[in-house]
Amino acid sequence: MRIFAFRGYRYADGLTDCGTRAAPPYDQIDDIFAAHLREDPYQFAWLTRPIASDYGDPYESACNTHEAWLQTGNIQRERSKALYPYEVLLPGGGRRLGLTALVGLEDPNEEVIRPHEATVAKTVDERLELLRATELDLEPILLLSDDDGGLDSLLTEDVGDSEFLVEHQDLFGNRHRIYRLDDTDRIERYQRLLENCPGLIADGHHRHEVATRYAIEQSLDIGSENAVKLAVVTSLRASGLTIDPIHRGLLEAVDLGPAAALAKSRQPCSSTSGVGLASAAAAQMQPAMVVLSTGHEAEIWRFDQGEAPAELLPSSRHLAVGWLHDVVLPRLGLDAAAARDGRIVYRSDPEQLMTSISNGELAAGFFLPPMSPQEFSLATAQRALLPPKSTRFMPKIVSGLVWASLRGERE
Repeated sequence: MRIFAFRGYRYADGLTDCGTRAAPPYDQIDDIFAAHLREDPYQFAWLTRPIASDYGDPYESACNTHEAWLQTGNIQRERSKALYPYEVLLPGGGRRLGLTALVGLEDPNEEVIRPHEATVAKTVDERLELLRATELDLEPILLLSDDDGGLDSLLTEDVGDSEFLVEHQDLFGNRHRIYRLDDTDRIERYQRLLENCPGLIADGHHRHEVATRYAIEQSLDIGSENAVKLAVVTSLRASGLTIDPIHRGLLEAVDLGPAAALAKSRQPCSSTSGVGLASAAAAQMQPAMVVLSTGHEAEIWRFDQGEAPAELLPSSRHLAVGWLHDVVLPRLGLDAAAARDGRIVYRSDPEQLMTSISNGELAAGFFLPPMSPQEFSLATAQRALLPPKSTRFMPKIVSGLVWASLRGERE
């Protein structure tokens, strides 16, 4: 992948509580939370979740709000180009490192920037309207570099005892820090390291789509230095890289018998909590899952990779989510469209899934195990797409630590 240094925008040095003004990605903010965040007149959600105001419609409002903040000195733009190391300090100890940069958009056929899963259809039009109005790349995507660990080594050297620019603590206790790196030789070393590494889109498939559509609209050549997307690049071998599951629920009652027959073994699972069921799934030799339906006890289903049916791609035979979507759900009469049309419900919180089954909102649930980076790498090595919402990379990167202009002002 091609990476470029850029003149970042960020909250001004010395601005009180600038770290608190960073925000979760826009799609993690519901209307109630957005209203709460906007109680701070300089919260980043004013840009990523804008509302109509005296400035105009939401998109014009975001553009003018950004310009007003710049004029009053609440935000600043760097005078020279830089890369921005991104550090996440985990509440239980340890950390995860990444590099904030502009990453070149590429021809999909070149497989330089690779999606890793089929996505649930999202409306990108309003995000495209925001980008058109502001000409600002406000929110990075998370890219995983398939390198040999060299990226983490370089970042460890550069973060070292350096002073961070800003720190934000998220709702889960993770502390997000960015640093600035403007040494030309060092920047070139990162560029050389990553130029032969593909980038896997871990989080932000739709944001990448918006950036690509915008570049095409602006007649920017895909593959050129002008067609770019803001990203945090993290090594697949980075410490602290966690891939949490997203569990599934079914709206309509189905006979689980035909699917249960696919399991190599089944045993009762006595836990009465959603967290307990998810933990039971994680503790099994994979691929395995915990299945719960209304009026029945939970069961642990284990599958045998060596007995995988032909329809299960080799890239998914070691993954419970692959068995679920490609084998189990079809046996229940659910076609591929069910993953996108609302018949399958997604819950990242296992307790929420358990509650929905208990109160009759959902008829059944599938509690899935987490995926290791090694399992993820194996699954994506054959360029096959995983089912929708197969992964949830944690902790999520935040928006508002540093962002970029797309106005061609790359000087």
